[in-house]
Amino acid sequence: MRPATDLRTPPVTDPTDRATRSARRWPARHFHGLGYVLVILLVGANMPTALYGVYRTEFGFSPVTQTAIFAVYAAALVPALFFFGPLSDRIGRRPVLISALASGLGGIAVLAFAESTAWLFVGRILQGLSVGACSAAGTAALLEHVPGHNPVRAARAATASTAAGAALGPLIAGAVAEYLPHPLVLPYTLFGLALIPGLVALLVLPTPERAEPSAASPHPPRRRLIEMPRIPRAIRSVFLLATVPAAIAWAAVGLFQSVVPSWIAEMLGMSNLLVGAATAALVMSCSVVAQLGMRGLDPLVAQRLGLGLMCAGMLGLSVVDRVPSLALLLVVTAGVGIGHGLAFAGGMQRVSTAVALHARESSGAVLAAFFTLTYVGLGVPAIAAGLLVTYQGMSTAVAEFSLVAAVSCLIALALNMIRRSNDATG
Repeated sequence: MRPATDLRTPPVTDPTDRATRSARRWPARHFHGLGYVLVILLVGANMPTALYGVYRTEFGFSPVTQTAIFAVYAAALVPALFFFGPLSDRIGRRPVLISALASGLGGIAVLAFAESTAWLFVGRILQGLSVGACSAAGTAALLEHVPGHNPVRAARAATASTAAGAALGPLIAGAVAEYLPHPLVLPYTLFGLALIPGLVALLVLPTPERAEPSAASPHPPRRRLIEMPRIPRAIRSVFLLATVPAAIAWAAVGLFQSVVPSWIAEMLGMSNLLVGAATAALVMSCSVVAQLGMRGLDPLVAQRLGLGLMCAGMLGLSVVDRVPSLALLLVVTAGVGIGHGLAFAGGMQRVSTAVALHARESSGAVLAAFFTLTYVGLGVPAIAAGLLVTYQGMSTAVAEFSLVAAVSCLIALALNMIRRSNDATG
């Protein structure tokens, strides 16, 4: 006869198991909190894309002035990357990211209470500083707090967060401005409220252990407060071949964020703010979907596929310019978005893996250089497209930009086909 079982006795739980489960949960929470911070800051920085039409009506500025407003955003963003990326390697990620939140909040406050065009310049400068501060430092923080020390997952989270913010910003601002009152205040008010969880996530973020100096350089040289990001010799080839396609991808997307919304509104004869914003949102949404779906795909192969899709998409855009078709335009937009996601995420994964293996002590500086080149890829062509629209007309600008972008994709594709880099992802 078997002894009776005492059902009142609770099962014995090993305290170390509970501690292990808790230790696994908290890094994941910090990781997702950092992703939220990146998304929300990019949302705020991309809100003005949908509101420029309202600002033009309110303040009466020209397309050249709108291009200049975009230019000061990029002009503030790039130096911020130079300064805050390497700085985060020395003082830590949290103070830099909190500074990014503060600058983002200041930017939307200026834009919400703008009384003239000059206010728009100030607001966009503050937003450029915010994005520059958060891009490299936030990505480096993701690399430090990713569960399982998985650089590919961290890179995917960084690129998806950036693209998601670029997609949601104009979509949210356009919808709120079109259908709710106070179109130039309410979108920014909602963004300000959304910053609160991001601040909480940063305040509870732990400080990771410092990376040990390499054996080749046990006593690294003292760094100046402001310095240009330097790429370690061991990863320069990988960095160049991975970053160029990512920069071209942002150049292609820049056309959809700067010129294509107005072009579509003109082609369809519509003034609804949500229509132009939906185009910018569609291309970035397709980018996010492509990034989330490339699990297991070799990042070099992803970049090659992305360049091919973007080349076809930009050629398709020139066809739409000659033979207007909304259906074809949607296909082209989706193709460019998917190509952007593959090229951008593939480049980030290649660079992040190389950094994790060979340059952990310089992760902020290397990622600052990566984002600098990608944002230059976004800013300079968008400004050029705005000037072309002003002096040559919308149709000519779209046709010329599409051809240049398609040729650039082919050149980058040829470089990555001829010389397969020796990074760990390949």
